[in-house]
Amino acid sequence: MRCGVRFEPDWAPEDLPAFARWAERVGYDELWFSEDLPWAGGIAMAATALACTQTLHVGIGLLPASTRNPATMAMEVAALARLAPGRLSVALGQGIPSWMQQIGAAVPRPLAVLQETATALRDLLQGGEVTVGGEHVHLDAVRLGFPPAVLPRILLGTTGPRGVQVSGGHADGVLLPEITSPAAVQWARRRMAEGGGHTAGEPGTGVTLLAMVSLGDDTASAVDQVRTRMRRIVGFGVFDHLTRLADLPLDAQAPVSDELLQRVAVAGTPAEALRAMRAWEAAGADAVVLVAGADDPRGSYRRFAEDVLPHLAR
Repeated sequence: MRCGVRFEPDWAPEDLPAFARWAERVGYDELWFSEDLPWAGGIAMAATALACTQTLHVGIGLLPASTRNPATMAMEVAALARLAPGRLSVALGQGIPSWMQQIGAAVPRPLAVLQETATALRDLLQGGEVTVGGEHVHLDAVRLGFPPAVLPRILLGTTGPRGVQVSGGHADGVLLPEITSPAAVQWARRRMAEGGGHTAGEPGTGVTLLAMVSLGDDTASAVDQVRTRMRRIVGFGVFDHLTRLADLPLDAQAPVSDELLQRVAVAGTPAEALRAMRAWEAAGADAVVLVAGADDPRGSYRRFAEDVLPHLAR
């Protein structure tokens, strides 16, 4: 199982080169970005990270499918994939509904948009001439001038039963948010298999998940910091299925035990963090990407690199 770290959306872009080089040096496998409104754009950040590292795998996620034309998206993704072969993943999503409303990119059937965009993007990256007359995607004999020799991984950021099933047939896997329990990983793999996912290099059943990290010598204090941030995630109201799979209450203000939070986060001592990582690995996760869950997120990223990474079989 690979282990990654996220450069947080609200961190200044000029801090990225040093952070990316640090993540590579200390042994993280992947570096991810979330293209959240109104922070830095994912394509620009990925290009920067790839340019200043040698081996680090870079992931963009999520790119909201309704905000970009799939042809121009394919042009940018193909360029990055050619410049850094085998080091790129792209996760397409539906976007947080309130943000999509805010920028005029809300669509009546977001899952249909996600499916059409993912299919068109994959077909373009494979070098074929693509014509699509869909509900959202409209392409007329479009072919990339520079398709990549090594295809990047295309994931879908979706959490509902139908969306996860679609990812099995139209993507290389799924990117799950910061509320993913081992039970959710197992459920997602089964659901994607029902959608047609099978072998690597074709539409598959890979699971990458985001997990809040808050490490310290005092478990209660570390978990409390995650609790505050988890309430915001639950409060979005868009991850209800994963919330239920984790046995968390749908009411963001309801009390939640430390034990339940530690099912969906890397929270507590390094030993407890290692236990959480191994639980996701046993459930079939391909990669866990650590995201800010503590008051000092960079401190937790450093502590994880020092005290947990060396004990993971990767």
